[in-house]
Amino acid sequence: MNDSALHSQVHAETKRASRFREAVANFWRDYMYWSVAHFPIFVRITRPFFLWFALKFSKALRDGPAANARRLLGPDASDKKVEQLRRKIVQSAYMSIYELGRAANASPAALHEWIEDVDGLEHYLKARESGNGAIVVTAHIGPFEVSLAALKEQEKGIHVIYQRDARSGFDHLRTKLREKLGVEEAAINDGWAIWGRMRDVLAADEIVVIQGDRVMPGQRGVPVPFLNGHILLPTGPIKLAMATGSPIIPIFSVRTRVGHCRVIINEAVHVPREPGPVNSDHPALRIIAKAIARVVKAHPDQWAMYEKVWIEDQDDIAASVNA
Repeated sequence: MNDSALHSQVHAETKRASRFREAVANFWRDYMYWSVAHFPIFVRITRPFFLWFALKFSKALRDGPAANARRLLGPDASDKKVEQLRRKIVQSAYMSIYELGRAANASPAALHEWIEDVDGLEHYLKARESGNGAIVVTAHIGPFEVSLAALKEQEKGIHVIYQRDARSGFDHLRTKLREKLGVEEAAINDGWAIWGRMRDVLAADEIVVIQGDRVMPGQRGVPVPFLNGHILLPTGPIKLAMATGSPIIPIFSVRTRVGHCRVIINEAVHVPREPGPVNSDHPALRIIAKAIARVVKAHPDQWAMYEKVWIEDQDDIAASVNA
């Protein structure tokens, strides 16, 4: 066998092994979603077993979290510290799914009891005095879905812009919880029409919730400084505020212990109703980036970002940004 044939055989075997690992990982992920919906206590008890499979078979839970952990800890962090944080990130992801399953089967009153503290409620109440709705910008950190229970006590209408998940088990749990709380969903997968709907609900003095730390398909993002590098942040919340005059309120939920959280409310960001581009230097975008960076730096293991987030770690994006 010549070198070329040997290389092709090794490449084919590597691809088959990779597909096998991902198939096994997908099987256990689907099984975990089913289990957490029906027997959440079983999922918590068997956590070491599930984590072993996830860490062993999922390349996505190996490469992405490792690169993010190194950025979060800084260039001087040891390999040991990076690996410890990577494992904590994966463990936190597992507990987030467990908590989502528990929350989907709990009553709204019980969910409210899970919220141990609300820090900065005065910022929220002051922002809501305008009577012009509000855009709540959050991040993929901690059990934020649970904190919607606190918002629902204050609001007549809450609308969450989200991306449908390819894994239907996760979507089922999330939708079940939102329906229980009376929260309306607006899937960004449905196209630009949802932005017109969101302008209408803001005009009716209701609330729009959107993730501010990830650029979803169909959204435009711009690079901003973030901890030890740069990340892409969506411009959608800023443009929606420009169009409506609604204040932007950064709100985050961090886990204090299993099934319990603390809600952190920042001061509202007011965006002038002036048309124009939203670039990397836009003041409102910089304020939002700093608010997200503060909570991520304080709770790095709870940031549920499993792909490589920093532009510097993504060759294709880094090349286009630096071109």
